[in-house]
Amino acid sequence: MQTSTPSLTAAFTTRRAAHGRALYGEPMHGTTPRELGPAGAQALLGGLFEPGADRLAHSVGVGRRAEQVAGALGQPDLLVSAAYLHDVGYAAAACDTGLHQLDGARYLRRLGAPDDLTSLVAHHTAAVVEAAARGFDTTLRDEFPAPSDSELLDLLTYCDMTTSAQGGTVTVDERFGRIYDRYPPGHLVSRSMRHAEPYLRRIVSAVEDRLG
Repeated sequence: MQTSTPSLTAAFTTRRAAHGRALYGEPMHGTTPRELGPAGAQALLGGLFEPGADRLAHSVGVGRRAEQVAGALGQPDLLVSAAYLHDVGYAAAACDTGLHQLDGARYLRRLGAPDDLTSLVAHHTAAVVEAAARGFDTTLRDEFPAPSDSELLDLLTYCDMTTSAQGGTVTVDERFGRIYDRYPPGHLVSRSMRHAEPYLRRIVSAVEDRLG
């Protein structure tokens, strides 16, 4: 059952108005690793996507899901920051190769983000499968080695795979169904997700067992 989150983008719009362009406007050239904690991650995200955009709603939903998971399992803020920023590679300011995980990690690296954050963004949700299909698997691995903490990567992937495009909570079956509805069978994204599906389902199942 999907949980509605109608106030997600409205909250960001309110925060933009309250705090101004210095925090939420494009580009945040002065961003430092310290500012990419959860609050800084939300600030950066709010300046990259238009209010009301599905990418913003999804990213906020994944971030909030990660806050819940981190609280339940005693995980660090790094998980939450990575969750809010996992899809920044779709933003116009970041998009380059078309592989959003790689583009997002490169963008964050340019802002001075630490390696543990960029590696989570680079490898979330079986990124290497789509990277191979696009011819960027070696580039991805060379530029951003896999996270040293595979547990955090699995938890980030779980949050992504149980959050809809509009930011609501969904089952993994619903998530895959909507991805396949959005991308036709021959599409690179659809083919990559079908290839990664057994692996992703195992991750979701394992995390659900931990959460109880």
